[in-house]
Amino acid sequence: MSASSNTGAAVAESLLRRGTPIRVTGRDAARLSRFQAAGAQVAPVAAGDAAGLAAALDGATAAFVMLAPGLLPESEDFAAYQREVIAAVEKALQATRSVRTVVGLSGWAANFPGARGPVWGLRRFEQALGRVAESGVAVTSLRPGWFMENALPMITELTATGVTRGVIPPDRPLPMVATSDIGEVAADILTGAREPVDTLELQGPADLTLAEATAVIARRAGIAEARYERIDAAQLRAGLLAAGFTAHMAEGVTDMSMDVAEGRIRMLRPRGPQTATPTTFEEFVAARPDPGAPDGTRRPTSDGGARR
Repeated sequence: MSASSNTGAAVAESLLRRGTPIRVTGRDAARLSRFQAAGAQVAPVAAGDAAGLAAALDGATAAFVMLAPGLLPESEDFAAYQREVIAAVEKALQATRSVRTVVGLSGWAANFPGARGPVWGLRRFEQALGRVAESGVAVTSLRPGWFMENALPMITELTATGVTRGVIPPDRPLPMVATSDIGEVAADILTGAREPVDTLELQGPADLTLAEATAVIARRAGIAEARYERIDAAQLRAGLLAAGFTAHMAEGVTDMSMDVAEGRIRMLRPRGPQTATPTTFEEFVAARPDPGAPDGTRRPTSDGGARR
């Protein structure tokens, strides 16, 4: 599902490398063409289309599902959109009899019952998948931490100005995770190479602060002087509004970011062999010679992150 998203693409690419027959979905057929060229079946389906998703699942033995997209800057009621997608995914999975393994992309925000903004729906999504599991389907909800892709705007800003800004304290350790690693874990579970579990935190190889991340980017880009500056919630909100976000989405992203900044969104389990993933932030930055964000959108700050 949502193979044109960062994480959906990572799952699809991992499965294709293994020679696994797959079918990919997404709103835009053109953005799925590269998977078709690599041998995948393609089903252009919007995330909220229950009938379309059910048809795409027909004959499949395993499914990767997610709330997509993670952000809609123009939305006036993002929670309503998430309810629509959650209902569609649950209905589609309940309708199929062939799928016996499901991996759902959740996030570390699901650890916090009061999560707000774009991550509000993650717990509700997990609950819907839990109802699917009641029919005997093996369901795993992945809870990755702070997506390394959230640092792409930092790379852009530091390359251009030597300064990047955000509401998260510069010394707050973050469990930074590469989407490529999430894709590998999901593919392992989908193919039976790894045992399913109810929920699985994915925490990266080590926590990293944004001050440390800034230093890594500066070294890689050859920036002599680089710094991370903390801003407040009002500044973040204003920057999002200036970037074209609706007031509703600007408020939601700000709330989400403050939940990370103030430690309400956090990992609950110690890092260990099951929760650690291998890609370091240094490796992530080194693999991206182009400092621009992949969707061409300039974000005003480094936020709590729903770049999924």
